[in-house]
Amino acid sequence: MKNDDPHFRTLWYRVLAALLGAAFIPLVTIGGIFSIYAVSIFKTRTLEMLVRDATLRQWHLDRFLQDRILELGWVARVPSAILTDQERFDAYARDLIRERPWMNDLAIFDLDGNQLAYTGHYARQTGNYSGREWFRKARDAGSCISDMELGNRQLPHISIAVRGQGRLQDLIIRASVDSKQIHRQMNPEQKAFFSANVFLVNQNGRYQIPPPSGGQIMGPSDIGAQDRFDGIRTRTDGDTILMTTWLQAAPWILAVHYEKDAVYAPAVEMRLLSLWALLIGGFLIVCFVLLTADALVSRLEATRQRIGHLNRQLRRSSFMTSAMELGTGLLREIIDRLSSITVAAQWLETHLADNLTPPVNEDIRQISESATVGRERLNQFLSIFDQQTSMITAVNLESVVKTLLTWLQQELTLRCIRVEWEVENDLPEIRSDEVKLRHAIQNLLINAIHAVNQHGVIQITLTRENKGVAMTIADNGPGIPEAEREKIFEPLYTTKSDGTGLGLPVARDVIQALGGSLILLQTTSAGTAFRLFLPCDLGASPVVAGATDANAET
Repeated sequence: MKNDDPHFRTLWYRVLAALLGAAFIPLVTIGGIFSIYAVSIFKTRTLEMLVRDATLRQWHLDRFLQDRILELGWVARVPSAILTDQERFDAYARDLIRERPWMNDLAIFDLDGNQLAYTGHYARQTGNYSGREWFRKARDAGSCISDMELGNRQLPHISIAVRGQGRLQDLIIRASVDSKQIHRQMNPEQKAFFSANVFLVNQNGRYQIPPPSGGQIMGPSDIGAQDRFDGIRTRTDGDTILMTTWLQAAPWILAVHYEKDAVYAPAVEMRLLSLWALLIGGFLIVCFVLLTADALVSRLEATRQRIGHLNRQLRRSSFMTSAMELGTGLLREIIDRLSSITVAAQWLETHLADNLTPPVNEDIRQISESATVGRERLNQFLSIFDQQTSMITAVNLESVVKTLLTWLQQELTLRCIRVEWEVENDLPEIRSDEVKLRHAIQNLLINAIHAVNQHGVIQITLTRENKGVAMTIADNGPGIPEAEREKIFEPLYTTKSDGTGLGLPVARDVIQALGGSLILLQTTSAGTAFRLFLPCDLGASPVVAGATDANAET
């Protein structure tokens, strides 16, 4: 933007502020609402995914424990004669333990708690187990999964016991499972979040399987004693999310700790992406607004300059009008003097013809003819200003053009411009306003002269066309650039430093008011051509006067 006018600098700042406000307020508002809503939806969906993850872990562990009970149930169907005989039981149980790596050992008890047979990875220890809680529950309820215990060997394990009815007596079949087997089932390969800390606690709040981050088997946990509940509970503590749920196969609580930073990392990335999108979008908006404001204010300033130029031209026109009013009287005085010269020349030629030599007679005759032609030309010129109303008359277009070329002959001669004619025979007359038509054609001819400048050619073609007359005025000047072709008929648009930008607009308005048309026929590097069409019959009613006299330069 040009900074030569403080008013436009202030306007530029105001337009810039208005455009930036109109762009950024919706962007920040909508973007902020969308970002908050998207993050909220993401967190909700993430919590739902965490619930599914905890449910999946619960299902795996329950399925594992239930399958183990079923397997021991199948063992209980073996004849008691095999189960109670140590030698025969060893042969049966060794293959069974080898095929089922979850079993550390397998033992058979009677209903009084006496151990009848044992096979496993450890040495056999006999004794009475009727005081063990898992034994009593299996005997009374038919099956039991115990809490984590150390046992006689001080090794952490759980006991899975099933009561079976043998063919000779009822027996208790019990297998021990170490903590590693349970830990594998709590971390299935299909888990959603690998950063989760998973652990088990019993109903008294003691660890059955402690978390990797700390804790001791059978030691107290921070969950505390819990009553059985349905579904999954969610608790947020500081930087962690805790999911807890009761197992169906054992009286344990499955707990899963998730780190917030890991879980909500995509939400943080989403916010960063939103921020970057806002910054990039803001940068593009600022660039666009700067360009728009600069273009808008530049056009306003250009318009102001054109208006100023027009004001100067109007003042010049006003001065020319005043001068013309004074000049009209001077021209009429010159006409009178020319008339006197004509009369004097004719008197000399009549009364002194016998006393003058032939060369003197020829000079007097030329003086008389020149004074007569000058008087006629001045009368024609003054007739333009004398006619105030629009009159529709029969007009010979060829005669109008020839008259204009006669007036412009001196300009054409000084510039060494040649005019070429091509007129169709028997060209019809048209009904039009000769004064206004002459003014429009004059503007086109002056434009052509200025375009050619020097040593060029102007071609004028007159033809009959569609109940009218078409005229083409072409020149071999530099032509009109493609970027300016759409603007040549705009008022005040000019490429000349001393032009007004009214010649072509006024010419087109006049032609259209007379029922015709004016178009740019072609424009190349070899020149420019305008096509003018006028109908033969405009009508008997006068044309509304709408065009005013203006400088013909564009």
